[in-house]
Amino acid sequence: MHDITEQVERIGMMVLLLLLGGALVSGLLLPLRLSDAVAAAAIILMVRPIAGIIGLSGFKAEFFEKMTLAFFGIRGVGSFYYLAYALNHLHLPEAERLWAITGLVALLSIVLHGLTVTPIMRFVDRSQGRDPDAEDAPTPGLQGASADR
Repeated sequence: MHDITEQVERIGMMVLLLLLGGALVSGLLLPLRLSDAVAAAAIILMVRPIAGIIGLSGFKAEFFEKMTLAFFGIRGVGSFYYLAYALNHLHLPEAERLWAITGLVALLSIVLHGLTVTPIMRFVDRSQGRDPDAEDAPTPGLQGASADR
């Protein structure tokens, strides 16, 4: 059942990313101001990692491991759902700008994390005594219970 749920989640993520791509080419980011871009960068580089570190305060792990988890965070598609919910219940005059900021945060996250995940995770593996280049190394992303099947 877990495998099916995971596949449905991946399909949902793919659909949402396709919709984001369509929105981006349709002008989603046009309402942005310079201050919005700075805020989006601050959310990705400061707010989210700090919130992650606070959330992991009771988790027993090395600091670098916590920093890695906090930097990459969880999949952030919830922002779209929360914003849609808020805009359906509140009248906000700058709704398009809020969508633009949320879209920019998602775009920056996809690009930044996509570029850094492999080198950072290889470093984490090496720091924990694992060789990511070994022939018997697990396939990235399949290190949970489903990897044993």
